[in-house]
Amino acid sequence: MTLNDTWGYKSYDNNWKSTATLIHNLVDIASKGGNYLLNVGPTAEGLIPAPSVERLKAIGQWMKVNSVAIYATTASPFKRLPWGRCTKKLTADGAILYLHVFDWPADGKLLVPGIKNAAQRAYVLADRAQQSLAMQSSTEGLTLSLPTAAPDPVSSTIVLQVKGPLEIASAGLAQDYDGRVVLPAEEARLHGDEIKYEPGDQRDCLGFWTNPADWADWSFQVTKPGKFDVTAEVAALEGASLKVSAGDSTSTGAAAATGDYGKFRVARLGVLEIASPGKVTLAVRPVTDGWHPLNLKAIRLKPVAPPQ
Repeated sequence: MTLNDTWGYKSYDNNWKSTATLIHNLVDIASKGGNYLLNVGPTAEGLIPAPSVERLKAIGQWMKVNSVAIYATTASPFKRLPWGRCTKKLTADGAILYLHVFDWPADGKLLVPGIKNAAQRAYVLADRAQQSLAMQSSTEGLTLSLPTAAPDPVSSTIVLQVKGPLEIASAGLAQDYDGRVVLPAEEARLHGDEIKYEPGDQRDCLGFWTNPADWADWSFQVTKPGKFDVTAEVAALEGASLKVSAGDSTSTGAAAATGDYGKFRVARLGVLEIASPGKVTLAVRPVTDGWHPLNLKAIRLKPVAPPQ
């Protein structure tokens, strides 16, 4: 990935990624077991542009505190975390989970969903005294009592030590820290006789959608309601339209032909409004007129305006 939009130096490319974006990228990639290869384009004189230096220094300052939660870690055991990401290190008697909190809870309560392991200790990585945090287990997971203010406005790390082989119950679909929602085909509820989930390469989608009476829906938790741009990843031989609805809000959009049932492209389905936080059900149905079979990989919601 580049610091701006080009791999080489361009004097006119000033679309620099923010430090927050770069740090979030680093943590997100580490949480998936990957490495972040970050390109820096020098000038013809071999100089690193000042905006690059500024951002690299900021990442370096963050890494001085948080590097133990990045280097030599492995992928997160959690399928999703609404407040950030997780990296881990296995130990002789359990694991150390590094909880990267992007969205610091206003009430000081951080739920680590679905974890069934016995928690030994938790503390804020930036706290040199390593003062233990209060913890409480429930059927939903483990709740940690955090300080009022986040140590870092971009990403703060909580160290959680647990005992035994990791045992994590998959949490339900939920809105991410930045307000986005991803609804994958694999987790859809299907309604109808023909539509079904297709696994495998170039699929991982809802397929066999030949009957326009068939439809699908997802339920998910929303913490930051508002208006959302809705898109779908679709593959089809011929164009067709889909209608999405959540509560009283509905929208319709057209998906163009992609030429192959394994070639997916993004189709915009309009804007939906989710009025209040809590559990939301989103349904997607064919528009009967002009319907042609298509494959649907995922529905995505992106806030029209950044969440507050």
